Amino acid sequence: MPEIPNFDHNGISINTTEPPAPMGPLSGTIPGWVGTAPDRDASLPLNVPIRIANPKDAALLDTVGDEAGTLYHAVMQTLKKAQCVQYVVIVEEETTAEGDPDLAATTAKIIGGVDATSGQKTGISALPTAAEVPNVIAAPGFSHQKEVADALASMGRRIRARVLIDAPDESVQGVTDFSGTLGGAGLGYEAVYMAYQQCQVYSKAALGQIFVPPSTMAMGCFAAVKPWESPGNQGVYIDGVSRDIDYNILDKTHEGDLLNRYGVSYFARTSLGGFSLIGNRALDGSFISHTGLADEIARKLCKTAQRAMAKNLDMAFMRQELRRIDNFGQNLVAQGVLPIFECYLHPTLNTVDEYRNGTWYIVLNYARYSPNEHMVYQLNASEDLIGTFVENMLNG
Repeated sequence: MPEIPNFDHNGISINTTEPPAPMGPLSGTIPGWVGTAPDRDASLPLNVPIRIANPKDAALLDTVGDEAGTLYHAVMQTLKKAQCVQYVVIVEEETTAEGDPDLAATTAKIIGGVDATSGQKTGISALPTAAEVPNVIAAPGFSHQKEVADALASMGRRIRARVLIDAPDESVQGVTDFSGTLGGAGLGYEAVYMAYQQCQVYSKAALGQIFVPPSTMAMGCFAAVKPWESPGNQGVYIDGVSRDIDYNILDKTHEGDLLNRYGVSYFARTSLGGFSLIGNRALDGSFISHTGLADEIARKLCKTAQRAMAKNLDMAFMRQELRRIDNFGQNLVAQGVLPIFECYLHPTLNTVDEYRNGTWYIVLNYARYSPNEHMVYQLNASEDLIGTFVENMLNG
């Protein structure tokens, strides 16, 4: 007899299916620096993100002990404040014919771009090539210049990272004026945090105190908390600042309050002892913790969406994706990251035409916690309470 064409198998088959992998927790803070290290170890290439995990790694940025360049102090001061992985992009420090530092030429290398010959990304443009893309980026000693601040803001918007920039070492009026030159709709300044005053730290090489850019110290405050928490009110290991700002927790007219009003954070002595970073907001007035939260959720969605691409948009798949995202959001609620989270299909954007085009819309609604920026105490002297007290006293 001929082969039976519709015969499959005389026995059993076992087919197993697995639910989609969980999305996992949000990331911690990963600093990314662009700067100079003229005495780096020969093993450290230029314009390539280099992973720094501990002081031993950081020591490779300064093999002669002179602490030259901007990266050594940036990395070491951050490690003093928080144990975290950092990435550095080293650019060559340019000098003039007389051997003096050439700020303009070095700044051009900090901003970077794409090498016309090799195609290699350089400077700030190299940050996205890190194995772990940083979520806070800075260029200490150079970001007090508008062109560098703009380049960092643009990169921060592209890779969903918060940006730390230096305020110029000028008067309060000069700094607030500089703040007014930055920003603009759609330019990414909702993620830019400006820190004010050069910070005084001890240098072994100098056998005394030196000043470092403010972002060098502010980064540790970011690294010490979660991306969805404010870096404000964090203590820093400094001995002084280039320009003193009196902090008064009650006074709305002092210079510190004016700086915060223009989106500038600063270092001041507080009742906690020593110096703390004062400021919760980005240059556009957004809470920097809100920006960090949105960035981390967006990064997580980008990282976990690829495995689902090109699947058939059938009912089972769509429901499964909704459950996966909702489980992720509810886990954030359970961890105390969010107060509430909802996930559902958009009721009006999901049309027949959009579906036929392979497009569907998922809504993620979430509430967020705000930092404790302003506590208002009401002190009420009550005659009624006095009357009650006297009545109780007379009645024994």
